Amino acid sequence: MLNLLKNIDMKYFKTKLIAVFVLVGLTFTSCNDWLEMEPISETYGDVFWTSESSVDQTLAGAYSLLRTAMLTGNRFHTWGEINGNYMRTKTLTNQEKFGTTSFPNSSMGEMQWAPFYKVIAQCNLILHEGAKLDDDLFDGGTDGKNKLLGEAYFLRAYTYFYMVKVWGDVPLVLTPTLEVTDAITEDGFIINVGQNPEKEVLEQCIIDLKIAEGYLDYGTLGSSKWAVQGNKGSVQALMAHVYLWLDEPLASEKAADNVITKAGYSLVNYTDSLAVVNMFVGRSTEGIFELNIDYDQSESYTNSGMLHRTVYHPYINNMNEAGSTKHVIKSEVDGLYEETDLRLERFYAYWDTNRPITLKYASVIYEDEARFQTPHGISNIMLIRLSEIVLLRAEALAKLERYGEARILLNTIRERAEATPYVGSDSEMLHEIFLERVRELMGEGHEMFDRIRMDEWEDIGWMTAARKEQRGYYWPVPSTYIIDNPLLRQNPFWATITY
Repeated sequence: MLNLLKNIDMKYFKTKLIAVFVLVGLTFTSCNDWLEMEPISETYGDVFWTSESSVDQTLAGAYSLLRTAMLTGNRFHTWGEINGNYMRTKTLTNQEKFGTTSFPNSSMGEMQWAPFYKVIAQCNLILHEGAKLDDDLFDGGTDGKNKLLGEAYFLRAYTYFYMVKVWGDVPLVLTPTLEVTDAITEDGFIINVGQNPEKEVLEQCIIDLKIAEGYLDYGTLGSSKWAVQGNKGSVQALMAHVYLWLDEPLASEKAADNVITKAGYSLVNYTDSLAVVNMFVGRSTEGIFELNIDYDQSESYTNSGMLHRTVYHPYINNMNEAGSTKHVIKSEVDGLYEETDLRLERFYAYWDTNRPITLKYASVIYEDEARFQTPHGISNIMLIRLSEIVLLRAEALAKLERYGEARILLNTIRERAEATPYVGSDSEMLHEIFLERVRELMGEGHEMFDRIRMDEWEDIGWMTAARKEQRGYYWPVPSTYIIDNPLLRQNPFWATITY
């Protein structure tokens, strides 16, 4: 991250840099690079960090920055889905050139990890500055303070885990940039940071999550924080994921079991079509961690959001089919669902055409409701939900060869959808769990990450044995990053490619 400080006027570093990070949190700025902002004054940081509201505002900034990192250009969907085998955009896009290795340039947004480091910078500030505040300044004293710190630990862990899923090895920065000397040497050179091994980053995620687990309580359904801010349930769900990436299925299974049995979540009834719609609007009994999309809070999206990219008339009034760019690949999914599967009707439209669309982002509100003009998408982005954790636990159990327990969980998800219970062999169960995750989670940004974790590549033509050996499932580090920072190295596969 710190290599990005190049080309900034040195006068900006005469005072503490802490104000820069805080200012991002207060203004939720995403259009301009935060490194171009001038600190307010040398004492601004000391003035700002005086109360619980200081931590609250900076934490709100961290959530906002995560939302920006994931939703700008719908990148969560590109990273997690578009390069897989079940959803595509209408034409061969830059994102899909991941498979053909024909990137037009190295500055495309999907390669940039800088937006994630803005989230991490906010979290590091909270954990450094907020932790120093007197406990008596917080509503609830020590417990109240620790709950806010717990959310910061959770967000930092989530951000680093997501980066690992996209790039593999990434720089691990755990301390905030507070002084000029944190970023620039006495000779005026930028202090560079190299990548840490993937395993080391994941182990740090577990350290953060264990602290957060001790600080946070389970959520309360119906509260303003349910599913959209970290709690003990979302911490344990993320633990389940990280442990599986670390190839520790026993620890993963235990964490997932805590989520399922103790955290207060429940599966939505798929026979109730309105309940399914409301699940995707967000904050349902099934929601564990979601990016909040709220029209009343000016968080909805128009034109370029997932609503406009996945549906058209009648789901958006008078919108031409040509405007909808993301669709299901019918030839690949045609035999994926049984005819009785409720998800065919609940999740999709135009299933009998060559270009089915997903309805997971179809909820809409109009600025001019009388004339159905200026539509805003209001569906939350569900990063983690209960059915996904049920299937993740089934995966962990299958890897532990506890097939009977895994089969029960797999069939819990299938039976809710009125699909036939799985009666196949134990040896094929992991593959079937992968397919069930596709059926249940298509369009939510999981497929590619599931393929990496579960080693599911047989139907991906571009994934050769040589490419997999060189970890060619990860995205490249932009060449501009490497030129600016000699400590960075290219991911092994992309080091052999000119792009």
